[in-house]
Amino acid sequence: MKNSLLLRKIFLVVVTTLALALLLTGAIYTLTSRVIFASIKANEMMPKARSLGRLIARRGQGDAGSVDLLLEFLEKDSAVLGGSLIVLDADGGMLAASEGVTEEMMDSLDGIVQRALAGDEVSTYTGMPLFSTVHMVCVATPIRWDGAIEGAVLMIVPLYEVLAAVSGLNSALMLALLIIMPLIVVLVYIVIGRMLQPIRRMRDAAIGMASGDFSIEADASQRGEVGQLAASLNHLSSELSHNISELTIERNRLKQSVNGLREGFVSLDSEGRITYFNPAMRELYPGNRSTSDRMALVPDEMLWQAFDRAISDSVPSVYDLAANDRLIRATINPVTGEDGQTVGAVGLFTDITESERLERTRRDYVANVSHELRTPLTAMRGLIEPLRDGMVKSQETRMRYYDILMRETLRLSRLIDDLMELSRLQSGKLSLEVRQVHLCTIIEDLADKYTVAAKEKSQTFRLLTDPAACPDVLTNADRAEQVMVILLDNAMKYTPEGGEISLQVRTEGDHAVVSVSDTGIGISEADLPYVFDRFYKADKSRTGSSGSGLGLSIAREILQSMGERIYVTSQLGRGSTFSFTLTLFSRPDGNDG
Repeated sequence: MKNSLLLRKIFLVVVTTLALALLLTGAIYTLTSRVIFASIKANEMMPKARSLGRLIARRGQGDAGSVDLLLEFLEKDSAVLGGSLIVLDADGGMLAASEGVTEEMMDSLDGIVQRALAGDEVSTYTGMPLFSTVHMVCVATPIRWDGAIEGAVLMIVPLYEVLAAVSGLNSALMLALLIIMPLIVVLVYIVIGRMLQPIRRMRDAAIGMASGDFSIEADASQRGEVGQLAASLNHLSSELSHNISELTIERNRLKQSVNGLREGFVSLDSEGRITYFNPAMRELYPGNRSTSDRMALVPDEMLWQAFDRAISDSVPSVYDLAANDRLIRATINPVTGEDGQTVGAVGLFTDITESERLERTRRDYVANVSHELRTPLTAMRGLIEPLRDGMVKSQETRMRYYDILMRETLRLSRLIDDLMELSRLQSGKLSLEVRQVHLCTIIEDLADKYTVAAKEKSQTFRLLTDPAACPDVLTNADRAEQVMVILLDNAMKYTPEGGEISLQVRTEGDHAVVSVSDTGIGISEADLPYVFDRFYKADKSRTGSSGSGLGLSIAREILQSMGERIYVTSQLGRGSTFSFTLTLFSRPDGNDG
């Protein structure tokens, strides 16, 4: 409680009030005490004056000597009466007076004398309106005899004599106040301190709530408004704890959702400062740092200007930017508060490189399919129209036209078959059964077949692996052979006369690697990532008889469906090597076949 500002303020107010009350009481007491004590003294003197008046009125009954003797005594020693005595006859003449009574005093009492001789009893304090200085207290009473006014008796007491009687009382009163005042101050301090203890506990509870500790409770056992305030604070604490807990759960859920996004996310406040970004931003921009500096996060000034426009104009926008050979699309939206004012902006960064490439591939695919279908159809139409119109007269020419029509029809059939095959493979609905396969059998058959085919094209085929040393693999025999045929056909197709095609099998870990190499035209480095795409041809000038461009796509889909992989290495003008893996067969006893 030592540092309680409220306690000090209340204590200062109470002490100041007490001090002012004491000062005002002392001032009022000082100003009114003379009048009060003068009134008390006057009330005390009036009965004495009446008694003397009655006694003096008996002079006419034969007691004159005794009365004169009494008056003579009182003139000499007025202390017996407690004040000065003046006795007047009916004409205002002085019959007796105490020592010290002067003419000036009698002149000041002229009004009082006149009223007393007129039959009134007078009690007054000369020279004294309210709160002024009182010089003396005077009472006067008429002397009556047989209903007639025979004179008047006046008694006078100087005020200093009156106040001398109460000076001791004043001293005792001031001493009592000086003793009681510190006790009252201490008592007030203790009482106020105890009254403020519940408020202090409520303050501590409020501070705890502000720091997130809702386990602190204010003392609600107090009666009255303090207890009600404490109960309300505890209820507020309970509701805040519940609401903050719910908000924390929602915030964490939202944060986890945002952090789990593959897209980058950035949030800015109304001043354009970064308040949050998710880990995906570091994946989109590997070189950036975990910082709130905008240009350090994404070094593109135009992007941040788009964010600033979204905040200032409250209009969403889309901005595309390049980063590390990728295309990133930033979708920027303003964030508004409850009052409709823009309080910031958020941006979602999506890597659209693959989608753009797929879109281009889709367009190329449609164009390639159209081209591949149009070429034989155009040729077939050009042959059918002359035949229909009877323009071809020679039987030999008609037979040659029929041969061309057959070749183009077979080409169309193969193209459609390839498309259907690729579609079935990519749909995932084609189930390939794998089992133990003697790879040596497939290798020997292919070696015999392509040795003859290569000679017919003035090429050389080499089998670089002893078929007897080929391992057993776990695969689908027909599909594995289909992949090898596709690779060997491509090798022969793109290898000029005098070139060489080779087939090799080697073991790497738990896989057999089958490689088909050629010394043909090769593939440029720019084309290597796309050689397995549909209709993709590294040599754009070679169309028509050079194939549909679906073989490598089919080979990749077959191998992927069996959990294998295919890859290529090539040098432009020096040839290519296509390799794919086949899982080695393991016998139940743990030995490889």
